[in-house]
Amino acid sequence: MKKQGMFRLLAGTAAVLAAAPVAAQTAPSATEVSPAVQDEIVVTAQRRQERVVDVPISITVASAAQLERQQVNTVNDLARISPSLEIQQAPGQNTGGGGSLRGIGTQTFSAGSVASVGIVVDQVSQGNANISDLFDVARIEVLKGPQGTLFGLTTSAGVINITTNAPDPTQFSARLRTELSNEGTLGSGFGNQVVQGMVNVPLSADAALRVSGFGNLRQGPNRNATTGDLNDTNRWGGRARLLWRNDKLTLNLIGDYSKTTTENGGDFFTFVRAGGPGPFFGGAGFDPLGITARLASCGVTPGEGNRNYCIANGFRGRAESYGVSLQAEYAFEPFTLTSITAYRGSTEKGGGAATNVFRGDPLELQVANGLVDRRVSLFTQELRLSSPSSNTIEYTAGLFYSRQVQDRDPESLRVTLRPAPGVVIPIATQLGATDHIYDESYAAFGQATIHVTKALRLIAGGRYTNARLGLDRVSLDSPANPNYAQRQENNVFSYRVGAQYDLNPTTMVYATASRGFKGGQIATPALPLTPYVVRPEIPRAYELGLKSTLFGGWVLDLNAFYQNIKDFQAQSCTTIQNTGAISCVQQNINGVKSRGAEINLFGRVTEGLSVNTGFLWAKATYPSNFLGTDGTQIGGTQLAYAPEYKFTFSGEYEAPLSDSINGFIAADTVWKSRIRYEANSRIETTYRPHWLVGGRIGARFDHDRFQVALFARNLFNQHEPLLYQSDFPYNGTQNVGAIYGPQSFRQIGLSLDAKF
Repeated sequence: MKKQGMFRLLAGTAAVLAAAPVAAQTAPSATEVSPAVQDEIVVTAQRRQERVVDVPISITVASAAQLERQQVNTVNDLARISPSLEIQQAPGQNTGGGGSLRGIGTQTFSAGSVASVGIVVDQVSQGNANISDLFDVARIEVLKGPQGTLFGLTTSAGVINITTNAPDPTQFSARLRTELSNEGTLGSGFGNQVVQGMVNVPLSADAALRVSGFGNLRQGPNRNATTGDLNDTNRWGGRARLLWRNDKLTLNLIGDYSKTTTENGGDFFTFVRAGGPGPFFGGAGFDPLGITARLASCGVTPGEGNRNYCIANGFRGRAESYGVSLQAEYAFEPFTLTSITAYRGSTEKGGGAATNVFRGDPLELQVANGLVDRRVSLFTQELRLSSPSSNTIEYTAGLFYSRQVQDRDPESLRVTLRPAPGVVIPIATQLGATDHIYDESYAAFGQATIHVTKALRLIAGGRYTNARLGLDRVSLDSPANPNYAQRQENNVFSYRVGAQYDLNPTTMVYATASRGFKGGQIATPALPLTPYVVRPEIPRAYELGLKSTLFGGWVLDLNAFYQNIKDFQAQSCTTIQNTGAISCVQQNINGVKSRGAEINLFGRVTEGLSVNTGFLWAKATYPSNFLGTDGTQIGGTQLAYAPEYKFTFSGEYEAPLSDSINGFIAADTVWKSRIRYEANSRIETTYRPHWLVGGRIGARFDHDRFQVALFARNLFNQHEPLLYQSDFPYNGTQNVGAIYGPQSFRQIGLSLDAKF
């Protein structure tokens, strides 16, 4: 979106807000909530509603108010709400979208893989057809450690449990909120216009419909130096939720859809280090100009924070995500029976991020992938029985089934050498393969809490899973023997046991031990490698924790943890020396460990002051004698993508300026220790310790019906990357590529909000 488009959007939004007071004058007042209830933080981490201070799991909770003040609009933004959570946004790499917790996650390009950190929205696992944007959300819970006993699918390292706002049969309501910035305005490094809206319509005393939608339009941060245009990444979508209930039965029918379009690869590689004249391909060739000079000829200067590339022929990619679920909850005394039937799907078509890997027309080496056509479908069915919360033994038991299918059409690879204008020398050509991958599981699960005394409770739970994984491949590069099949089946029991004790009415301590399970993979590497099995990942985790309520509403969550992982699923990416293509190989690593401690404080401290803050120490390491991709010994050192230390702070102070106007000031800050991006010893592909500082200042009018604020994110313009890759395309650390996203540059803009 160009400047005039941004200002038209701003003007239209302002017009709506200006007209809003007329409607607001007749709108019903908000439901009154007593301070005692208001201060309670309720979660569903154990598949039933409980106070967060009663749950023996380390949880970071973010309310709707916190998510909005931190401008958490996408799943990728969630890394700012919890010190234990990291989400790497490199295209195609962060399988399942859930990132990592306490340093443990799954970073892979392999089609036959699932996430270690699951995303669950309104009790539905998203699998690999996950959502991207967050809107009309009531609460997000980040659950740390294996959660497979109750959540099952893709939860061996933890869960991001998202609850959206339910329809309200008691009153009509509507809302419009925006966040507007423009590249170059007030020092903003890129443009982003976020618009979210909601309408809640009562249908009867027992039914209501809630429809919400969003548009997220971004210009940059990547820029094509050949055309001068910022890359556009545009997403839009919506969700509809129908609620009907009576004394015993509650039904929720939920559907969602989103679409994304990207230009020229979106957030993809740019050069941050480049060499001059010299040999390449291990001395097999010699470049008399060098990459630095070639890039300079099209207006690109490598260096930290370089977001420029240069291509004459652009391309576009598009993706869709959608889903529907029917949730039925039936109360028959004294039990509650819950059924959740869900289907999710996603598609990706057109020019993918790797269509032009180096995005530099003057380079002598060109690596290009063909157009992509990928489809994912996921069906899940859960049946769950819950006992009353007042019994001596509280329990939840159930059955779960899932089937995820991924299909990929052939994706070609073409590597060429262009030593002089008009001279093109083919180096390698691959036609690709058709892949059909299915991942099916059956499970029976249960968990019980036994009230031994009023203060002492014991916890025991287990899950038995039968997981089946299969790949059918038809290769276009092996006409004599094109068909290939691979199968894997696992029967696994995972568990959770522990105890919790109330020291006093506001403080609880707990200890737990758990064994998780993450299904295997069938890796699908590039030729000449053939698909192969990556064994399931089995974590064993131990946790000691304390939870307490301070100042009548602020929650303290303190914990120490230790986790040892058998057959950790890792990925190592290197450059093939005779082609310059990037090859990523999946492997099992035995003996990966994560241990450390974390403290979180969240909620309302006093009237007008809310603070959510936390600090994490997580020593997540490779096993001893582990060799890195550069051949060096890196055993005992920190895992890639996992800062050892991380601090988060989000706070807001609100005070009255008049009878109808409240002013507020908010801060949003993250500090991370050094991050490595490759499994090797190269300091050039690490990023230094750094602060990311942001905040808002503004005012709320007419009892919070309207709000206006000036916001800043990454105020000091720290260029933290999503990814570094050495040997880009050859010669080790002489040439390094980086992927930068919106968190890598400063953003300053205006936010507007109206409630009706």
